Amino acid sequence: MTDDLELLQQRVSSQQQKFEHATGNVELAQARFDSAAAAYEDADRERKRVKTALELARRRADRLAEEARRAKQLARSAEEDRDDAQGELVENQARRDKRQAKVAKAQAALAAAQAAAAASQPAASPTKKAATKKAPARKAPARKAATGKQPASRTRSASASATKRTSSTKRATPAKRP
Repeated sequence: MTDDLELLQQRVSSQQQKFEHATGNVELAQARFDSAAAAYEDADRERKRVKTALELARRRADRLAEEARRAKQLARSAEEDRDDAQGELVENQARRDKRQAKVAKAQAALAAAQAAAAASQPAASPTKKAATKKAPARKAPARKAATGKQPASRTRSASASATKRTSSTKRATPAKRP
Protein backbone atom coordinates (compact mmCIF):
# COMPACT_ATOMS: atom_id res chain seq x y z
CA MET A 1 0.00 0.00 0.00
CA THR A 2 2.71 2.34 0.62
CA ASP A 3 3.81 1.85 -2.94
CA ASP A 4 0.37 2.74 -4.07
CA LEU A 5 0.41 5.79 -1.87
CA GLU A 6 3.73 6.86 -3.20
CA LEU A 7 2.55 6.38 -6.73
CA LEU A 8 -0.56 8.36 -5.94
CA GLN A 9 1.60 10.97 -4.26
CA GLN A 10 3.80 11.20 -7.37
CA ARG A 11 0.74 11.38 -9.55
CA VAL A 12 -0.68 14.22 -7.42
CA SER A 13 2.60 16.10 -7.50
CA SER A 14 2.93 15.55 -11.26
CA GLN A 15 -0.62 16.72 -11.76
CA GLN A 16 0.07 19.64 -9.42
CA GLN A 17 3.11 20.66 -11.53
CA LYS A 18 1.12 20.33 -14.71
CA PHE A 19 -1.70 22.34 -13.11
CA GLU A 20 0.71 25.09 -12.03
CA HIS A 21 2.26 25.07 -15.51
CA ALA A 22 -1.23 25.33 -17.07
CA THR A 23 -2.09 28.11 -14.60
CA GLY A 24 1.03 30.00 -15.64
CA ASN A 25 0.04 29.54 -19.29
CA VAL A 26 -3.46 30.79 -18.50
CA GLU A 27 -2.08 33.83 -16.70
CA LEU A 28 0.23 34.57 -19.64
CA ALA A 29 -2.64 34.08 -22.07
CA GLN A 30 -4.87 36.27 -19.91
CA ALA A 31 -2.23 39.03 -19.89
CA ARG A 32 -1.80 38.65 -23.63
CA PHE A 33 -5.59 38.73 -24.10
CA ASP A 34 -5.91 41.86 -21.91
CA SER A 35 -3.20 43.69 -23.87
CA ALA A 36 -4.67 42.52 -27.20
CA ALA A 37 -8.15 43.59 -26.08
CA ALA A 38 -6.81 47.01 -25.08
CA ALA A 39 -4.99 47.29 -28.42
CA TYR A 40 -8.19 46.24 -30.23
CA GLU A 41 -10.24 48.83 -28.34
CA ASP A 42 -7.68 51.50 -29.20
CA ALA A 43 -7.62 50.42 -32.86
CA ASP A 44 -11.43 50.24 -32.99
CA ARG A 45 -11.72 53.71 -31.45
CA GLU A 46 -9.18 55.03 -33.98
CA ARG A 47 -11.06 53.34 -36.86
CA LYS A 48 -14.33 54.93 -35.73
CA ARG A 49 -12.65 58.31 -35.36
CA VAL A 50 -11.12 58.10 -38.83
CA LYS A 51 -14.39 56.86 -40.31
CA THR A 52 -16.27 59.77 -38.74
CA ALA A 53 -13.60 62.21 -39.95
CA LEU A 54 -13.86 60.71 -43.43
CA GLU A 55 -17.65 61.17 -43.47
CA LEU A 56 -17.25 64.71 -42.21
CA ALA A 57 -14.64 65.41 -44.90
CA ARG A 58 -16.95 63.97 -47.57
CA ARG A 59 -19.83 66.14 -46.38
CA ARG A 60 -17.56 69.18 -46.34
CA ALA A 61 -16.30 68.31 -49.82
CA ASP A 62 -19.89 67.91 -51.06
CA ARG A 63 -20.87 71.20 -49.43
CA LEU A 64 -17.84 72.95 -50.92
CA ALA A 65 -18.59 71.46 -54.34
CA GLU A 66 -22.16 72.76 -54.09
CA GLU A 67 -20.90 76.17 -53.00
CA ALA A 68 -18.48 76.16 -55.93
CA ARG A 69 -21.35 75.37 -58.32
CA ARG A 70 -23.45 78.17 -56.83
CA ALA A 71 -20.53 80.60 -56.99
CA LYS A 72 -19.92 79.65 -60.61
CA GLN A 73 -23.59 80.22 -61.46
CA LEU A 74 -23.56 83.52 -59.58
CA ALA A 75 -20.42 84.62 -61.41
CA ARG A 76 -21.96 83.62 -64.76
CA SER A 77 -25.20 85.52 -64.05
CA ALA A 78 -23.27 88.53 -62.70
CA GLU A 79 -21.13 88.54 -65.85
CA GLU A 80 -24.25 88.42 -68.05
CA ASP A 81 -25.81 91.21 -65.98
CA ARG A 82 -22.62 93.26 -66.28
CA ASP A 83 -22.55 92.73 -70.04
CA ASP A 84 -26.23 93.71 -70.32
CA ALA A 85 -25.62 96.79 -68.19
CA GLN A 86 -22.61 97.71 -70.31
CA GLY A 87 -24.69 97.41 -73.49
CA GLU A 88 -27.45 99.48 -71.94
CA LEU A 89 -24.89 102.06 -70.82
CA VAL A 90 -23.50 102.33 -74.34
CA GLU A 91 -27.02 102.72 -75.77
CA ASN A 92 -27.97 105.34 -73.18
CA GLN A 93 -24.74 107.25 -73.75
CA ALA A 94 -25.41 107.27 -77.49
CA ARG A 95 -28.96 108.51 -76.87
CA ARG A 96 -27.63 111.17 -74.49
CA ASP A 97 -25.05 112.30 -77.03
CA LYS A 98 -27.76 112.57 -79.69
CA ARG A 99 -29.95 114.55 -77.29
CA GLN A 100 -27.02 116.78 -76.41
CA ALA A 101 -26.44 117.47 -80.11
CA LYS A 102 -30.14 118.23 -80.56
CA VAL A 103 -30.10 120.57 -77.55
CA ALA A 104 -27.05 122.37 -78.94
CA LYS A 105 -28.72 122.63 -82.33
CA ALA A 106 -31.93 123.97 -80.75
CA GLN A 107 -29.96 126.45 -78.65
CA ALA A 108 -28.10 127.63 -81.73
CA ALA A 109 -31.40 128.04 -83.59
CA LEU A 110 -32.84 129.96 -80.65
CA ALA A 111 -29.80 132.21 -80.47
CA ALA A 112 -30.00 132.83 -84.21
CA ALA A 113 -33.72 133.63 -83.96
CA GLN A 114 -33.11 135.95 -81.05
CA ALA A 115 -30.29 137.67 -82.93
CA ALA A 116 -32.51 138.04 -85.98
CA ALA A 117 -35.30 139.47 -83.82
CA ALA A 118 -32.85 141.86 -82.15
CA ALA A 119 -31.48 142.95 -85.54
CA SER A 120 -34.95 143.63 -86.90
CA GLN A 121 -35.98 145.80 -83.92
CA PRO A 122 -33.40 148.63 -84.40
CA ALA A 123 -34.46 148.94 -88.05
CA ALA A 124 -37.95 150.06 -86.98
CA SER A 125 -38.79 153.74 -86.94
CA PRO A 126 -38.21 155.81 -83.78
CA THR A 127 -41.90 156.62 -83.50
CA LYS A 128 -42.69 152.96 -83.31
CA LYS A 129 -40.14 152.61 -80.55
CA ALA A 130 -41.83 155.35 -78.61
CA ALA A 131 -45.17 153.76 -79.25
CA THR A 132 -43.92 150.40 -78.09
CA LYS A 133 -42.59 151.97 -74.93
CA LYS A 134 -45.94 153.55 -74.18
CA ALA A 135 -48.03 150.59 -75.19
CA PRO A 136 -46.01 147.38 -74.90
CA ALA A 137 -46.50 145.03 -77.80
CA ARG A 138 -47.06 141.36 -77.24
CA LYS A 139 -43.55 140.12 -77.93
CA ALA A 140 -43.45 137.58 -75.10
CA PRO A 141 -45.76 135.04 -76.81
CA ALA A 142 -43.61 135.19 -79.93
CA ARG A 143 -40.55 134.31 -77.87
CA LYS A 144 -42.35 131.40 -76.25
CA ALA A 145 -43.35 130.16 -79.65
CA ALA A 146 -39.71 130.28 -80.74
CA THR A 147 -38.62 128.19 -77.73
CA GLY A 148 -41.65 125.88 -77.92
CA LYS A 149 -42.45 123.17 -80.41
CA GLN A 150 -43.00 125.54 -83.36
CA PRO A 151 -39.86 126.16 -85.40
CA ALA A 152 -38.52 129.70 -85.41
CA SER A 153 -38.41 131.52 -88.73
CA ARG A 154 -34.92 131.50 -90.15
CA THR A 155 -33.36 133.85 -92.58
CA ARG A 156 -30.21 132.40 -94.02
CA SER A 157 -28.21 132.90 -97.08
CA ALA A 158 -27.85 130.13 -99.66
CA SER A 159 -24.38 129.15 -98.41
CA ALA A 160 -25.50 129.08 -94.79
CA SER A 161 -28.46 126.81 -95.53
CA ALA A 162 -26.24 124.08 -96.93
CA THR A 163 -26.06 121.02 -94.72
CA LYS A 164 -23.37 118.53 -94.07
CA ARG A 165 -23.45 115.05 -92.55
CA THR A 166 -21.55 114.16 -89.42
CA SER A 167 -20.07 110.73 -88.88
CA SER A 168 -21.41 110.24 -85.36
CA THR A 169 -25.13 110.77 -86.00
CA LYS A 170 -25.45 110.35 -89.79
CA ARG A 171 -27.95 113.20 -89.76
CA ALA A 172 -27.94 116.50 -91.53
CA THR A 173 -26.62 119.33 -89.42
CA PRO A 174 -26.47 123.01 -90.42
CA ALA A 175 -23.18 124.18 -91.86
CA LYS A 176 -21.12 126.59 -89.80
CA ARG A 177 -21.47 130.27 -90.56
CA PRO A 178 -18.34 132.09 -91.71
